[in-house]
Amino acid sequence: MLNSKPTELTPFATVGESPSPGAFLFGVEMKYDVMGIGYPLLDKVAKVSEDFIVKNGLTKSKMHLVSSEQSKKILSMLDERFVKNYPGGSAANSLVAVCRLGGNPLFLGMTGNDLNGNTYRNLIKKIGILSDLKSCDEIQGTSVIMVTPDTERTMATNLGAGMNLTKEHINLDDISNSKILHIEGYQLDGEKQREAVLHAMEHAKRNNVLVSIDLADRALIERHRDKINMIIKDYADIIFANEDEAEKLTGKKPIEAVMEIKKFCKIAIVKIGKKGSLIMDKDGLHRINGFKVDAINTTGAGDAYAGGFLYGISHGFDVKTSGKIASYVAAQVVASHDSMINRSLKEEIKNIIKE
Repeated sequence: MLNSKPTELTPFATVGESPSPGAFLFGVEMKYDVMGIGYPLLDKVAKVSEDFIVKNGLTKSKMHLVSSEQSKKILSMLDERFVKNYPGGSAANSLVAVCRLGGNPLFLGMTGNDLNGNTYRNLIKKIGILSDLKSCDEIQGTSVIMVTPDTERTMATNLGAGMNLTKEHINLDDISNSKILHIEGYQLDGEKQREAVLHAMEHAKRNNVLVSIDLADRALIERHRDKINMIIKDYADIIFANEDEAEKLTGKKPIEAVMEIKKFCKIAIVKIGKKGSLIMDKDGLHRINGFKVDAINTTGAGDAYAGGFLYGISHGFDVKTSGKIASYVAAQVVASHDSMINRSLKEEIKNIIKE
């Protein structure tokens, strides 16, 4: 539970003061709307039999962290002709949403010097995301997404090269030239990555760059509660959590949880599934409705929500409008078979912005 006294926070600068796209935070134009740091994971989506899941010792419908050896074994059993590749990872998924909305994101992470690493870098480039992707001789991080005939998804994730990102790989000038620095919570799991993102957030705070953090996973909060409490109080301007993560962090249900989290940051966001989201800022609590769609897949919807919201904030929209954009983007993922947006959304959000 967040139980320390909240730190003093300055007013929320110029965020939300201009309703028009292209408004610049802090009164100056920045090179990047959002700079994201996270694990570059090549999503490899394949249709498999129930027996395939059993043979690999996996539990159906669950996400498994697997070793490089097990990952290589699973990959060797797939027919690459029928595997669809996508540039995944939590931060990357969020930046894809920023890009599809017309924003200008930058992605930093560590990839492998292998075929899958080359595939990942080419896919990111094709989407239009600027990247500062480093590389090393470790295996490229992958998330094998196995879809059984009943459409259930079982994931085998190997972080691979992504675990080798260090603070020496951080380009501080890129942070200074960004409106928002977005960190995926999973970066706290590795000592080197944790040191790197703390270094990045420290620089962001010194240079008036907003710091956004996605708490990522209920289990992550269990593993790193003290570190997360410290980061929220010392660095975070924007916090994303789903209702399970918010309850794990605060011990409270969504409305009380978002109020508790807001004590330590400028914008607190708790996503509540198909019911939408709760956003709290200096102007109070905002309830954002979800967009009704036929649900096919929820993987990546939370990441897309974060990307939609950060696009809105980085373009000068208030939190309510940014929340509506975020909700719309997340719904497009839920209504598709993919964990990321595969089309431009610039025209589609014009009516949302006008409301």
